[in-house]
Amino acid sequence: MDMKKRKLPVRSIIFRTINITLVSGLGIFLVYYLLSRINISDLKSAILGVYIPSLVVGLILMFSIDFFKALRQNLLLGEDRVRYGDMFLISLIRNAFNMVLPARTGELSYVYVLKRKFKVPVDKGVSTLAIGLIFDLIIIFSMIIISIIIVGINRYEISSKNVILIAIGLLAATVVLLFFLSKIVRGFIKLFEFLLKKFENLKNKKVFIYVYEKLIEINKNIIIIQKRKIYWKVYLLSVITRILKFTSYYFLIHATLYPMGYTFADLSFWVIFLATVAAELSAVLPTHAIAGFGTYEGAFALTFIALGFSENISIIVGFNYHIINLVETLILGIIAMTLISLPFYRIRLKKTQILK
Repeated sequence: MDMKKRKLPVRSIIFRTINITLVSGLGIFLVYYLLSRINISDLKSAILGVYIPSLVVGLILMFSIDFFKALRQNLLLGEDRVRYGDMFLISLIRNAFNMVLPARTGELSYVYVLKRKFKVPVDKGVSTLAIGLIFDLIIIFSMIIISIIIVGINRYEISSKNVILIAIGLLAATVVLLFFLSKIVRGFIKLFEFLLKKFENLKNKKVFIYVYEKLIEINKNIIIIQKRKIYWKVYLLSVITRILKFTSYYFLIHATLYPMGYTFADLSFWVIFLATVAAELSAVLPTHAIAGFGTYEGAFALTFIALGFSENISIIVGFNYHIINLVETLILGIIAMTLISLPFYRIRLKKTQILK
């Protein structure tokens, strides 16, 4: 038994080393491949020649997202000891780690900082994080479907009236889905309970039991949130953060394309949305390279080309807006980490919990 216990960490380290090597290698290869398809001087000119007004608007919108995101998470958490300013800094730190780490593992920095700095239980951090992500996923999914329909108007015979009706229907379905979210999660809990009764060996599966327990915890918090009458506030704030995020990307991409002769009239918000959401989804995959370099640009360029843009422009825009996004996010994240780590940074000592 002792030998097995000693071997497990070694295997884990070897596996992680291989994984990091493969992911890093993929990122390096994609960066090399994409750059080989364009003229480096064109990329340099695009970076140095960005349209400043659109760049400033895009950066301001990116920064403003965290004001709403912090308000949402503060509402979900319901902890007196975590002030709005604290959550704002946590949000900036979370963004920075998400930018660098693969498969959205940077989300766990939210749980870590809450536990380490503010003594918030891990279960509470995980459940409120999960609820926020569920809201985001449902809203983004609706936006993807709507954008595909709108972009398809010019390629297929779909009337604008039908598009509006479909969009309204999807938004209504989203609201209904969120309204019955607790029952939906409860359905998954019953499925897990059925499987546990049918297959006794599942009780020894740590991952299975962990997911089952987290579903129960999440469902409890959803019910509490509904009783606290903040459910729709959380929904509205989630919608605002998603719209602001992809609008900021729109302006950052316009800042790159404007010197090339593209105006707002030439750039459909929904086309830009589809390309940027494809890049965002690539960050969820385990193949997400360090800081997303290569994989992020590759996903964006592939979608942008499919939507009618040239390969050269697609690759240049992908690198340009990703670099701008990365630089701002990391700078703000480092500032937030520095501030929250300073000896004189005080946290609220009151321990009254609203969400129990």
